[in-house]
Amino acid sequence: MGLMDLFRKSSKQQKLEEEQERAKTEDLDLYPGMRVEVTTDDGRLFLAAELVELRGNMAKLKPFIDGSLLSRSDQAIPVTIRGKSSKDNSAVVVEATVRCGPNDIWLAEHLELVKRVDNRASFRIEVDLEAEVAPADQPIGDKEPCRVINISTGGAKVSMGTRRNVGDKFLMWVNLPPNTTLSGLICQIVRIDERRYDYFEYGCRFLGLDPEDENLVLRSIFEAQNFQ
Repeated sequence: MGLMDLFRKSSKQQKLEEEQERAKTEDLDLYPGMRVEVTTDDGRLFLAAELVELRGNMAKLKPFIDGSLLSRSDQAIPVTIRGKSSKDNSAVVVEATVRCGPNDIWLAEHLELVKRVDNRASFRIEVDLEAEVAPADQPIGDKEPCRVINISTGGAKVSMGTRRNVGDKFLMWVNLPPNTTLSGLICQIVRIDERRYDYFEYGCRFLGLDPEDENLVLRSIFEAQNFQ
């Protein structure tokens, strides 16, 4: 590698850092380094990736999980891209086409912002998973069994026999396919979807989910899709 190559790499890295710093201070819909989830027209999660090299209505998608349902080809595929804005974390939904690029990169073209809303920045899948919960302020002690009805990297719908209120927080231990247990997920109830005697369904969001646990959730979604 020559001096010019080193200089170009340094300049490219510097530009990326400047763009990421700008994203922290401005409320951007799309920005380099954005983590996105890509779904196909039939509503299946196709790709979990980092958006890089954004230029106008084109960008590159660098996968951070190998879970593609599609074979790589030069044919452009219509998709929906979901992520969160850089500052207020509101959901960003973009329509685009993708096709394969070099070195496992996917090329996203014809990016068009569809809407920006307060939720559903993440793909959600219906499941039936065993789990346990405990009050956030009492993590040691008896745990209550429950079931996870759907899940995304943003949260889950949970059914249980205990009455709780919007805003309540609890810890959850859930068994994810194929053979993974997520321990001590911090959940907060944002809505009550169903309420009857000894049965409640709560829409919850995850708080402080780190990238490693987020990737485990994504892998479980890819796994669950194989059985649907």
